Amino acid sequence: MRNPQRLTTLALLASILLVGTGCAPAAPGTGATLSEQGSLALLTAALPETLNPLAGFDNNGTGKVNESLYTLAGPPDRLPRIVPLLAAAEPTVSKDARTWTVPLRRDARFSDGTDFDAADVVASYKAIMDPASASPIFGTLSNVVEVKALDSHTVRFTLHESQVSFKTAMLVGIAPSEAIVPGQRFEESALNRAPVGTGPYLVDSIGPSRLVLSANPDYRGGEVALKRVTYEAAPDDNARAQRMLAGEFDGTTLPSRLAQTFAANSEFDLVTATSADWRGISLPADNPLTGDPKVRLALNLAVDRQALIDGVLAGAGRPAHTFVPAEYGDAFDPGAVFARDPQRAAELLDEAGWAVGENSMRSKDGNPAAFTLMYNPGDQLRRDLSLAFSAQMKQLGIDVSVEAATFDQAEPRAGTDAIMLGGGDTPYDVDTQLYKMLHSSYPATGAYYDNPSRYADPAMDRALETGRTTLDAAKRATAYREVQRLYTSEPSMVLLAFIDHTYVQRAAVSDTWQGTGTLLEPHDHGTAWGPWTKIGQWAPRQ
Repeated sequence: MRNPQRLTTLALLASILLVGTGCAPAAPGTGATLSEQGSLALLTAALPETLNPLAGFDNNGTGKVNESLYTLAGPPDRLPRIVPLLAAAEPTVSKDARTWTVPLRRDARFSDGTDFDAADVVASYKAIMDPASASPIFGTLSNVVEVKALDSHTVRFTLHESQVSFKTAMLVGIAPSEAIVPGQRFEESALNRAPVGTGPYLVDSIGPSRLVLSANPDYRGGEVALKRVTYEAAPDDNARAQRMLAGEFDGTTLPSRLAQTFAANSEFDLVTATSADWRGISLPADNPLTGDPKVRLALNLAVDRQALIDGVLAGAGRPAHTFVPAEYGDAFDPGAVFARDPQRAAELLDEAGWAVGENSMRSKDGNPAAFTLMYNPGDQLRRDLSLAFSAQMKQLGIDVSVEAATFDQAEPRAGTDAIMLGGGDTPYDVDTQLYKMLHSSYPATGAYYDNPSRYADPAMDRALETGRTTLDAAKRATAYREVQRLYTSEPSMVLLAFIDHTYVQRAAVSDTWQGTGTLLEPHDHGTAWGPWTKIGQWAPRQ
C-alpha cells in the first residue's frame, strides 16, 4: 500500500502495455493472432492516467516511448545489471559517491526531430525535482542537490549524501527540454497525452479504454520489427481470461490461480516472472500487542509462509523473511530466516504476558490479543493473504480482524492498525529495497508506508549507511547480510512472500516472434513487463 497518487502514476508501468487493439481483433475460435500481422494485442486491467515520464511513466529503465539514461539487462532470476542506454558509458563516480558524471550518446533523436543532449537530461530531472511540478516520483530524487550540463553531451549529478545506488535514479524517462515548462504541474503538461521520446515506439492514439503504440520510423538503428502494439483495458480478471480464450488478444496478465487454468491448453503459453515484489504486514508501534518485540518475533515464527504461497498464490511465489530475495546474490543471507516454530511462538507470547484464556484466545491485563489488518479494497490478492494470515493467527490465540481500507483511510491509522503492504518499487539495488523500510530516519523523511512500524536501531542504521556509501562491493554485501541478521533478531514486520508475476500469451506469438524473455520484476508489473518487457527488440522467426 503506497501513496495513491504515486500508485496511480506508477501503475502506468504496471498496466500501460496491456491495452487493446487498434486493429480488428481476431475472430473468436479462429486461432489467428495479430502477432502474425506484425502487431500485438494485449489486454490490461487499466490504462495509464498519464504518459508523462516526469510523472513516472517509463521510470524503471524499460521505456518504450521515453528512454532513460540506463536500462536493465540480465537473466530472469538474478538482479539485473544497469547498463547504458541514452548514456554512452558507465558513470564516473567520485570516491565519496556524491558526484556522478554521465557521458551521453550522440546518435539519439526525439520523435519531434530534435537532437537528444545534456539540456534534455537537465530539464527532465529539474522538472521532477521542482516541488511546483508535484511529480509523484519527486522522492526518487530527494538526494540530488544539482544536475548540471558540463557540455552538450555530459551531465553531472551532485548529491546531498553518498549513495552508491544512485544509478537506480537514472532509470527515469527523459523528455525533450523544449516540451518542458518550468514550474508547470505535471497534470497540465502536454506530455500526459502526447509524449515525445527517443524510444522505439510512438503513441499512435490513446482513449478511455485503448492505447496504441506504433513503431518509430526514425528510431536509431532502424524501425523495429513489431510495428504496432495495442492495449485494451478490462478491469475484471475473469473477463480478461474469457476474452483470451475467445481469441481476441495475444496476451494478458492474470492472478496466479486464474493463470494456472491455461496451463494445460496447448494454444497458450503460461509465463511466470520472478520478482522482488514482496507482500508483508506492518506491525504498528502504538498498538499494545504489535508494539511488543516478543510478539513481533512470535508472529514471524508462527506464520506458515509456504502454506500461504501454496494456497493463496497457487505456488507462484517464494517465502519472504526479510526484504532481500535470493536473487540479490552475495547480498542475500540464506541463514536470515524465521524457521517456523509455533511452539516457540507460543512461549514468547506467554513470556510477554499474553496468556491463553478459556476461549483459547489470548489476553493481557484484560486486553485481548487482537489487532486490525487493513488491505486495499481493490486488491483481491492482499485480501486473500490477509484472511489466510488471520486464520493462522487464530490458532495462536490472536484475533486479527481484516478490514478493507483505502489509502486515505489507512494513513491516519497506521500507528495503531496493521496494513497489508506491497513493496519493491525500484528494486534494482539492495539499498533501494531496504533503506526506506528500515532506516530510523523514516517514515519522518518519507511516507507513512516507509518503515511503518517506526523501527529504530543504531546498529541497523550503521549497516544501512555502510551499504549505501561504500564503493567496495564485498563490504556492501557484508553490510547487507548484517542488515538481514539484525532484522531477523528483532523484526519490524511480518514479511510473507515474494510474488511471482503470471502472464498468459497465445502460443502463436512465440511461434512467430523471437522474444526477449523476462527480467527480475518490480512491484509494479503488467504487460509493460513479463514477456513484453523489451518488445522493441523482438525479431520475426525465420
